Amino acid sequence: MSVSVKPIRTQADYEQALREVATLMSAAQGSQDEERLEVLAALVAAYEARQGRPAPADPIDVLQLALRAQGKGQKDMAEVLGSRSRASEVLSRKRRLSADMIEKLSTAFSIPAHLLAAPYEAAAGRLRRILVGGATTAALLVAMGGAGLGILFWSYGQDLPEAASLAGYQPPSVARTDASGHLVERRSFVPLSDIPSHVVKAFLAAEDQDFYDHSGVSARAVLRAAAQNLMALGDNPAGGSTISQQVAKNVLLPGQPRSVERKIKEIILARRIERNLTKDQILEIYLNQIYFGGSAYGIAAAAEAYFSKPVASLTLAEAAYLAALPKAPNNYRLDLAANRERAKDRRDWVLARMADDGLITTSAAYLAAGEPLVQAN
Repeated sequence: MSVSVKPIRTQADYEQALREVATLMSAAQGSQDEERLEVLAALVAAYEARQGRPAPADPIDVLQLALRAQGKGQKDMAEVLGSRSRASEVLSRKRRLSADMIEKLSTAFSIPAHLLAAPYEAAAGRLRRILVGGATTAALLVAMGGAGLGILFWSYGQDLPEAASLAGYQPPSVARTDASGHLVERRSFVPLSDIPSHVVKAFLAAEDQDFYDHSGVSARAVLRAAAQNLMALGDNPAGGSTISQQVAKNVLLPGQPRSVERKIKEIILARRIERNLTKDQILEIYLNQIYFGGSAYGIAAAAEAYFSKPVASLTLAEAAYLAALPKAPNNYRLDLAANRERAKDRRDWVLARMADDGLITTSAAYLAAGEPLVQAN
């Protein structure tokens, strides 16, 4: 199935695209209208990026996104405000936020008060506001669930790599040096069956809680990232990529710069990868392909580089540390003295996340967090 959509070249095209998105919001899951909605949302986001002028965050949009990202809703908001009707009227823009409401909501849902205090339109049904904000549009793009097989984004001018080729792919074992003999890349393949369960759980907690439940794209992760990005006002943006998307980026789209275009390709390829590989195959590729800093690529090389041991011998604390690395290896590498405090903080965050997800006990997380984080010589 393919989707043909008019390019967005002018402000008039942009306005028309927003109107059409509004009419497609109720499209049935898996329908051609839903695919059209996703393409339109992607083009709207790309146009906004080119214009360099996304609209400021709307307080009600910020509030709704924060609620969804935290798994909460109008009922929780009503409890904070002490009134169901008041919560309903605020969310439907029939009542403006008072100073008292802003204080209560900011405290209850960890939303900076100044974001809720900004001026906003009080009219109901203004979908345009939700779509114009760059972070919210990105959330919508992924929350729609990704694209089906065969969709071609004409605006990018080329076919995507063949996801089915990964069915027989095995990250190679390599030991590559530069001209001076310095090791620049090391990887030793290890099958998933030889990786202990606590190591796998650490990576699922840190990178993709919903891995075994989603079909390539996690709406919850993207909503959470979008909410964090709104709160941070662009500082240290959070990501919402699943393990499947990371496999698409690292194996099928290597070297492509970060952009709206690449993100859309990741989404499409992640869905295709999920159709052609089992979850365990995807996870095996990911664990053997991901970069861990220095010359270490893949979990086996990382275990050797940081702890001088095979993967099968990693402790829970060591597994949690390695799972902390892919987010930003150069910020957490133990061989850089300036990183050690934040490396431990990140490791302990992974342990806490594992406990919160029910992957380990609270006691196990506490004991592991008490272990010193020291690189083996």
